[in-house]
Amino acid sequence: MPPDLMEEIVMTFLYIVLGVIIVFVAFKINLWLGLGLIAALTIYGIYHFIPTFYVTKGNQAYAAGDEEASREWYKKAYDTGRMNVKMKSSYAYILLRTGHEDEAEKILDPIIRVKRLAPEKKNLAKQQRCMVYYRQGRIKEALEEAMDLYESGYRTSNLYGMIGYFKLLSDAPVEETLKMCEEAYDYDKDNRDILDNLSICYYRLNRYEDAEKISDELLAENDNFIEGYYHGAQIALKRGNYKKAQEYLDKLSECKRSKMTTITEEEIEVLRQEIRK
Repeated sequence: MPPDLMEEIVMTFLYIVLGVIIVFVAFKINLWLGLGLIAALTIYGIYHFIPTFYVTKGNQAYAAGDEEASREWYKKAYDTGRMNVKMKSSYAYILLRTGHEDEAEKILDPIIRVKRLAPEKKNLAKQQRCMVYYRQGRIKEALEEAMDLYESGYRTSNLYGMIGYFKLLSDAPVEETLKMCEEAYDYDKDNRDILDNLSICYYRLNRYEDAEKISDELLAENDNFIEGYYHGAQIALKRGNYKKAQEYLDKLSECKRSKMTTITEEEIEVLRQEIRK
């Protein structure tokens, strides 16, 4: 989900209330002053608040499941040249969701280069850039930037999820990866990516019972998670539970795909054939 824009909406509301009060006072003083002020505020409002309007429409489209429409609304806001950092971070997220990682990088890099930017905003942009690097196939750089954030003291569930996943994709020793994934689990036991990473670690260490326990915990709360069902089917197969493995594979057809989905249809079919053997 895009970063929360509630603060922006609240501030917009407060500006509107302030404007109404000023206009009321102006009319009390002079009719023409009041009319002139209304005209000026209208022009200013259209100029200043139009990016917020576009972003709001983009968020509505995203909530409705139309990510492409969301990207188009965000692009309209970006093209005004008046997006703030929070809006730009949200736009970068939407670009990643829709497979436009190169464009996302162009949005994020200038944010990161701003020297006086608040650390939390810069760190969020760096965290998003980790996913850009991953989507571009630059796994080593993605892991390095994620670890730089981690070692600087930055902690979020998403960062833990990324580090675990990047380590699983790299040649990092599985025991080292497990240690990180268990730390992530202690940080947030409800994050689906953290749970999925931990189940994979246990699976790779042949700790299938532990893997199944975490997988069951994950899927009890997440019923539209393609990676979770896929890995759950792998674990069930290793445990000799073919019925459970087949049920999980059948669930995959109900899961929504996106450009961020990491499991391919070819991988699903290979696993399906293994279960049928």
